[in-house]
Amino acid sequence: MEKQSADTSTRAAFVITSHADIPLLRRLVDRLLAGSPDVRVYISHDIAGEPGVEDLVGPRCTVIREVGGRGDFTQIERIVSLFRLVEADGGADYVTVLSGMDYPARPISDFLDALTSAGDGYLHNFPALDPQGSDWAMHEARQRYLYRWWILWPLSASSRRRWHWLHGVNYVQPFLRVNISYGTFRLAWLRGRLPNGMTVHGGSAWFTISRRAVRHVLATVDSRPDILRWARTSLAVDEVFFQSILLSAGTFDFINSNARYIDFESDGFGHPKVLTEEDLERIDASDAYFIRKVDRARSATLLDKLDERVTGREADDR
Repeated sequence: MEKQSADTSTRAAFVITSHADIPLLRRLVDRLLAGSPDVRVYISHDIAGEPGVEDLVGPRCTVIREVGGRGDFTQIERIVSLFRLVEADGGADYVTVLSGMDYPARPISDFLDALTSAGDGYLHNFPALDPQGSDWAMHEARQRYLYRWWILWPLSASSRRRWHWLHGVNYVQPFLRVNISYGTFRLAWLRGRLPNGMTVHGGSAWFTISRRAVRHVLATVDSRPDILRWARTSLAVDEVFFQSILLSAGTFDFINSNARYIDFESDGFGHPKVLTEEDLERIDASDAYFIRKVDRARSATLLDKLDERVTGREADDR
């Protein structure tokens, strides 16, 4: 079993959005729950996803099914639903957002120990619309969050390749924007202004936040319909929604990191690389607590090596 810290009293919740590969999801859940008796897991599984997720339900693991999606508000809705489940279950000192393709790089007990001195948690963030401080090109950031987006119709993979040239419209005039990158044809026009009191902060969609931060998010969702209207008609809003709400409050103390190892550079198309055993040295050098993303087949040796470090023995056949 994974070692447990004698003085760790942090009640932790891990909320997971998933779609496929139930065996890999089970392996992730097993690792999380083995880390500490104070860990609870809450899963939102895509309604259209792979069947069998209900087999993971147990005393410390809750499963719900919800509509999935990419680049729109559905991911936010799923995480907010999971936050509400955590609160209804008594709350947690810290809540960590994962996907079914994430995996612990280090013992969960080490992560829980680190949280005791992490303030309000790990939240990668930057001022998204500030040319001096943003990690994004201003053209990309502005079209995501200063335009009102509408989904017109779904697109097949072949259609997306055939119509990719339409993105050229975005560079010749300032009023309309087109996007076909998320499986749908979307059209946007310049919106009037941002919600009152909100500054757009970008960052990683994967994070760990304190209970008071979770409660602030839920209170904002319940009391600010203007922010929800803005979010529902923004693009890739999962990379700004929680950061914008929490950083605009000005009352939280986050470590500006997502505590994860993710390789975006190797893929070249804005998607994280599937990690393998060859990435182990870089993962170790990063001091990350989690990695993203993994695949049950291509990442098998890497996952076994990570498990072996925790258990002190070779991984069981899976």
